[in-house]
Parts: sequence; C-alpha cells; structure tokens
Amino acid sequence: MEVIKQFSSRGELVTALSDRLEFIIRLLQKEHNIPCILLSGGSTPLPVYERLANAAIDFSALSMGLVDDRFVPTNDTSSNEGALRAIFSHHPSLNIIGMVSDANDYEASVERCNIDYKPFINGDIAVLGMGNDGHFASLFPNDMPSTEGLNSLQAACIGTNAPVHPVRRISTNLAFLQTFTHQILLITGEEKLNKLKNAKVEKSPISYIYNSLTEIYYAP
Repeated sequence: MEVIKQFSSRGELVTALSDRLEFIIRLLQKEHNIPCILLSGGSTPLPVYERLANAAIDFSALSMGLVDDRFVPTNDTSSNEGALRAIFSHHPSLNIIGMVSDANDYEASVERCNIDYKPFINGDIAVLGMGNDGHFASLFPNDMPSTEGLNSLQAACIGTNAPVHPVRRISTNLAFLQTFTHQILLITGEEKLNKLKNAKVEKSPISYIYNSLTEIYYAP
C-alpha cells in the first residue's frame, strides 16, 4: 500500500489528483492504448473530475465507467452517471458506460452491467471514495450481498443494499476492482482518516482493499 499523501487543503488535493490522473491517461494514450477508468460518485471527487474535464486529453480515446451507482434514472440528482455526464458534457466523443440500463428493472440492469463492464476488467484506473462507515464502492457493512462482494474471487457487478436512500445499488465487487493497475483512494476529513487507520482492527469493508491500494490522497 502506498503511503498516504496528505495535503493541507482540499484545493491542493484536487489539483494533485487531477494532475496525476491526467498524467496516467496521457502516458497510456502515448503508448497507443485506450485507458479504461472507473470513477466513484459523491460530492468529494467531483471537483477532481471537473478539473480533469479541462485537461489536454484525447477524450475520444478513453473509456469511462463507474465504480458504483444508485439504482435511479440518470436524470435523478443522486445518479453518479448523471453527474459524470454533466461534468464531461463538452466532450461528446467520450465513451461513458453506465450501470443502470433500465431504471424500471433492477435485476436486468445488474445482469446487463456484467456484460457491459467486462471490458473494464484488468483496467487502468479506479478512483475510490470511502464512507464514514468504512464502505467503498457500494460495498457496505452489515449487508449480505456486500459481504459476498467482498469475499467473491470472481470479478463481477452486483446488486447491494445501502443503509440510506436510495437503498438499491449496483457496484463492482472487490475482485473486480483489484484487477486495476491503479487503485486510488480519495478521502477528506479527520473522521474518515481515523476510520481508514482503524480499518483492519474494525474489519470494515475498506480493510479488504487496503493493502492493494496504490495511492491514497487525503486532505482535512
């Protein structure tokens, strides 16, 4: 696991992480590869994505998906896909692959996600966040599907249950995320930092991926 990179402000963190993502993407594109990246939702990483959206990247040679999403239509304010599409809207050539293919059929969306996300296995960058309860992606404590997702050896997209609304989620599982070359965690606030440091003792979900994280970015 990489040593935690601590920044004095969230603004400095945003700059550092977006520059890092741009560097990796540009390097891969220089090698004539099409980078596969998965991004987490939530308010914390959005400024990173907003800055990345203005980077000198060939967005037509980039495949983007989600680490997880809420089972809601893309026009819902809680949709991670909707937020990403809004941020990158001035790059119509960017290939964003969503997880919710049918907002009226949960099981069908999970099944379709497993088909659509196969090309992301062994991908390049997964940007992860963490909740105050130690969850990452949509792999929660005290949720049986999440527990199965943390222990399964087969990379997959799964349906899980959040402790808050909207309850139904679609998430990549641990085995899926661990196929990525760069597994980057972004956290802010002392409470989350302490949760991360106590992860192994508490056996919270983040403890399962803790040792395979390649970079950790933190700001108060």
